[in-house]
Amino acid sequence: MSPKVTLAAALIGAICVAPIAGSAQAPAEKPAAVKPAQKTNSDALALQDFKKRVDAYMAVHNRVVKATPPLKTTDDPAAIASAKEGLALGLRDARAAAQAGDIFTPEIRAAFRRILVPELQGEDGKDAKEILKDDAPAAVPLKVNAKYPEGATRPTVPAAILTNLPQLPKELEYRFIDKHLALVDVQAGVVADFIPNAIK
Repeated sequence: MSPKVTLAAALIGAICVAPIAGSAQAPAEKPAAVKPAQKTNSDALALQDFKKRVDAYMAVHNRVVKATPPLKTTDDPAAIASAKEGLALGLRDARAAAQAGDIFTPEIRAAFRRILVPELQGEDGKDAKEILKDDAPAAVPLKVNAKYPEGATRPTVPAAILTNLPQLPKELEYRFIDKHLALVDVQAGVVADFIPNAIK
């Protein structure tokens, strides 16, 4: 039996689909519905673009880390919080012009929503929604560069969902906030970008 392939991996590896040729003399017709194979190819391109955008974000993140005084080994919560805030300030400065959609473009948002749909249907999907609802943090601002509040819950993302989403570097995490999906820089404690109404 072949090993299980995640939906995200399958989409990224999808082959290109040739465009459908049309006749110049044909009468005007309603646009044809997008075929599943075309959607698959479109999602594959969107996820490749997502990886490039995450890599670009991490390049900025790493530059800020190098420019920030390193935190010495300590158990002092105040010192740890101060170092985290210093990194957050550096990221905000470096990404002062960042806007929602810089990482999650409209095409990437659409691809993520399509990835999430199968995992949130049926009984298993109902259970996953309950987990997301129970763990959802309160009062987290959905705004690029906003602080992820100290003490706010770090919602559990069900394994079936997490497995199908593109893998992230260790400095970033997916966080579901109500029906929205945030991309959080956990090292700096800031929202890098988000998808409004990622799930229904």
